[in-house]
Amino acid sequence: MQSPNHLISTRQHHHTDIQSRKTMARIAVIATLFATLLLITAVSAINDNSKQAKCRKQIKRLKLTHCEQYLIDHEMVALLRRQLLMVNQEEEEEHLKPCCDEMEKLGSKCRCMGLEQIVGQLRERGEMQGEEVEDMEDSARHLPSDCDLEPKTCQF
Repeated sequence: MQSPNHLISTRQHHHTDIQSRKTMARIAVIATLFATLLLITAVSAINDNSKQAKCRKQIKRLKLTHCEQYLIDHEMVALLRRQLLMVNQEEEEEHLKPCCDEMEKLGSKCRCMGLEQIVGQLRERGEMQGEEVEDMEDSARHLPSDCDLEPKTCQF
């Protein structure tokens, strides 16, 4: 027959073995969750890059020339108004409808990226500076609303 101390020692060893297995199982679950999280993050990043690439392709194809011209005309009219000159708005509005058509073709997910690109190009070319650029950015942010399209405003 086994001594009581030996039985206690065996039980303690068995209990320690169970605890060790539970700890290993927890570690395995945590590692699996972490790997899953990394996979989801990678897939999400790939998906975002794919959407941006699709938008860049659409923007390049559509060129958005009417939207660019509308923003330039809109800013020039606003500048002249600030200087208290009376100006016919026909030239400004001549590009609004075609611009809205371009925005509609571009699609809601790419509109803001396209408008941001136009403002950036105009800034780089030096056609607008300082307050004029800020005013044009503001006009571009609200252009989807002027066209009654979603999203109503852009953040850039």
